[in-house]
Amino acid sequence: ILRAHILPLTNCAFNKSGDKFITGSYDRTCKVWDTLSGDELLNLEGHRNVVYAIAFNNPYGDKVITGSFDKTCKIWNAETGENYHTYRGHETEIVCLSFDPLGTTIATGSMDNTARLWDVETGHCLHTLIGHSAEIVSLNFDTHGRHIITGSFDHTVKLWDTRNGKVVHTMSGHTGEISSTEFNYS
Repeated sequence: ILRAHILPLTNCAFNKSGDKFITGSYDRTCKVWDTLSGDELLNLEGHRNVVYAIAFNNPYGDKVITGSFDKTCKIWNAETGENYHTYRGHETEIVCLSFDPLGTTIATGSMDNTARLWDVETGHCLHTLIGHSAEIVSLNFDTHGRHIITGSFDHTVKLWDTRNGKVVHTMSGHTGEISSTEFNYS
């Protein structure tokens, strides 16, 4: 049994090879773990509130992103724990995030009804995706990183062009909140 955090976990994720995994927690940290031994490798500290969303930049696995109720996203070196950037711009909690397939862009979704696309290297916001009328709680890139889908509490899914930040399609028909989205990669 791993003694992961002093407060409950919010999320966990594996790197592509499966030899490491990360956990986010209400204790405001993200930890990097060795899967085989169960040893804690890194404790990523710096958020001022719950670390709610976490991800590796698979397939590479050398970076970790963390999204927090403190309205920020941080990018970390998965080997050393160095914090490369803190992305600021959302007005409320960040509850979902993802790297694009090339690991060059990060998407964050927030309770402020927006998603943002960020440049990994510079930390600059590339686009703010505005169009949902309620919280965005799920997002995913397509296999090429040219499109992203967002799922919202407004009962819709939107397909966005990542190159210009514009809505391509809005899909409706659900009678409840969209809490999970995924592209078919086949």
